[in-house]
Amino acid sequence: MNTFRYFMPVDTYFGRDCIAEHKEVLKKLGKKAMIVTGRTSAKKNGSQKDVTDALEALDMQWVLFDEIGENPDVETVVRAAELAKKEAVDFVIGIGGGSPMDASKAIAVLTANPEADAEILFTDPSAKALPVVEIPTTAGTGSEVTQYA
Repeated sequence: MNTFRYFMPVDTYFGRDCIAEHKEVLKKLGKKAMIVTGRTSAKKNGSQKDVTDALEALDMQWVLFDEIGENPDVETVVRAAELAKKEAVDFVIGIGGGSPMDASKAIAVLTANPEADAEILFTDPSAKALPVVEIPTTAGTGSEVTQYA
């Protein structure tokens, strides 16, 4: 018998001011976030400020990693994960297009498995990951609703 199972447990909020209106969701994820963005667009379009305003309104700490370029390389993601471990973040927030959102998922896996080898880690179905929040600023990648990076 051929079967198909589709399982994608993602809560999605959208609309004007959705970050401010649903900021309480962030409280459930921990006390400290790592925000992952590219170098400029999240700042220019205001989405980074929306997120930091929400975190600060909740009296939550955050650290920024804004060095994600197009199709980020493994070295950049590893560097971000090292910062996340050093800062003891509880969850990761990716802001932008597919590159920052996918990088945030990889950072969440590397951070949650500090003893694992990065090469093996991404093929291990039992690997853990920190919670991830995605704030898409472009249309079409679908990175905000998949577990793939």
